Amino acid sequence: MTVLGTLLQEPALHFRNMYNPLLPDLSTLKNEDIDNKITELMQKYFTASRFGQGGVMHQIAVILEAYKDEQRRRHEEARKRLIQNQNQDIGEFIKIDS
Repeated sequence: MTVLGTLLQEPALHFRNMYNPLLPDLSTLKNEDIDNKITELMQKYFTASRFGQGGVMHQIAVILEAYKDEQRRRHEEARKRLIQNQNQDIGEFIKIDS
């Protein structure tokens, strides 16, 4: 079995830190912390671009994408919960007597 095959069998390693092994577990951070980190990384990215630091820009972009993906995942979960709650509320208003 290959090393990759062995790693993929570990449930915690399926998606956690697939961008960079040095990143913290983003699922444990607060929404505000993720938003602040995205802002900070975007500022650093534009600073690196002004100085022509392509390698630094690439590394920042990889980490930035990880944070944005976590943010998108959370927004999607919140959207699903909202839709589910709306459907439950509608079900309470519409009662059909047999």
